[in-house]
Amino acid sequence: MDALRSAPSCPIRYVHYIKQAGALFRSPLNLAVTPLWIDMKIQEIDGENWHGILEIQGEAYQEIGLEDLEVLKSKLAASPNTCFVSLSDQGTVLGYLLAHPWNGSTPPKLFEPLPDITASEYLYLHDMAVNSQSKGQGIGRAMFEELVGVALKTGIQEIRLVAVQGSGSFWSFLGFREIPGATVCSSYGENAVLMEKVLTA
Repeated sequence: MDALRSAPSCPIRYVHYIKQAGALFRSPLNLAVTPLWIDMKIQEIDGENWHGILEIQGEAYQEIGLEDLEVLKSKLAASPNTCFVSLSDQGTVLGYLLAHPWNGSTPPKLFEPLPDITASEYLYLHDMAVNSQSKGQGIGRAMFEELVGVALKTGIQEIRLVAVQGSGSFWSFLGFREIPGATVCSSYGENAVLMEKVLTA
């Protein structure tokens, strides 16, 4: 926990992608092709971002319900270095990611502020969502890569999450695997699955 609090802040940086033949490739600016650029910046969450975050949450989680702003802010308070937004050049929130330290085999309950976290065994990826107009452009993957980078810098070797609303195949694509026999609170909805990814440098 202390390592996360003392980690360097997530720098504002631009992430550039090329979309060709149905695939996404990260690219330098001087690539000698004619790409479709998707420009965005990833940064830690500030007070101006919450309205956009709530709008995206409302689009993304109609099946399981929405968390209050107080609940979402408790994730940021617990670990500001692992909570991000992706912004357009105009400052529009394109997506967000909330993660925090956690321990034990049972994931935190939805709809409740985080309790005090005195020890941590891994990072828990509480939520990642992208607005409906920006899906399929690599934004979620870029935010996840940012999270992995922070985790590795602080010596964290595992990330866990609960896949909801049938999203397990997406997380499997990013290297997560189901934890057999895991107990998941009913607040996560039907067919929710606890998954983990072991990180390697």
